[in-house]
Amino acid sequence: MANDDNVDHLRTVERLSNILKITPNLKSISIIQHDEPLILEGQHLAISKKTFKELGLFSRQTFLKFIKKESSPSRDSTLDELSTVLIVLNPDDNKYWNYRKRLCQKCSKNQTDKLFLELKLSSCSLKLKPKCAEPFNHARWLLTNYREIVSEQTIISQLKMCEDSAESYKHNYYSWIHRLWVLKTFPNTKLLEKELEWSKGWVESHISQFCGMNYRFNLLLISSAHQNLDSNVQKCQKFVDEVSYVVDLVLFYPGTESLWCYLGLLLYYCSANQIECEESALFRVRAIDNRFSRRFQKRNFNPEIA
Repeated sequence: MANDDNVDHLRTVERLSNILKITPNLKSISIIQHDEPLILEGQHLAISKKTFKELGLFSRQTFLKFIKKESSPSRDSTLDELSTVLIVLNPDDNKYWNYRKRLCQKCSKNQTDKLFLELKLSSCSLKLKPKCAEPFNHARWLLTNYREIVSEQTIISQLKMCEDSAESYKHNYYSWIHRLWVLKTFPNTKLLEKELEWSKGWVESHISQFCGMNYRFNLLLISSAHQNLDSNVQKCQKFVDEVSYVVDLVLFYPGTESLWCYLGLLLYYCSANQIECEESALFRVRAIDNRFSRRFQKRNFNPEIA
């Protein structure tokens, strides 16, 4: 009976591995109460609670057993399937990610399909646990080691992965740190401008989340550093305009702490860099809060996303 169960589990592992590798743009993975082990509807995958529990235990035990065996086509194929499943079921355990890295090192660095597959698996592993460091660490390792074949489309897919995980979990600093790392490592003026526009929409639709605002501030720093602006005045104007923009948001949402924190960050930066903000913008804020100057005088400037 146990052998029959093992055979069934191996078949499920193979099927799940194929689904994760072959299904384009898998949108969600959920755990449900159902008799069927796996259900795939379009781009949505469901795993039964029983299968999730039993398959996780079976896969871990089998992986540890097979990893000790001598290399063979059968053994390597099984470990490939098991590690594919385990990084989705248990993405916090880095030994499965390390095995995926060793698989990558055996391949040529010109294999674009291998890069795409591994990045796709990193994205899939965030569907069940969006706030997890290991998938982002693996993605950064891949992008660093396959840097020569990283395309603009690859960067866009990484930004989309970050957006999805940030939507799934509030204050997902792993996602924001990775998003910022991608843009710093692969600077692109056109993408930076698109990101500034995108981040504006994000801030306005997630008004209570400071992570997106801090990310936008870092975008302004990167944009100023990478763009060939004619003078320091043009660089300063970006921050002057941002202060005016945030003041408008503060007036519309006066009780939102994250906006006040962001405004304080901007004003501290402008003050430290001798950038003069529009007095009219500051006057509008003081009109609704005469304690404005005291509110931020003790805040520390920290441009890194926390």
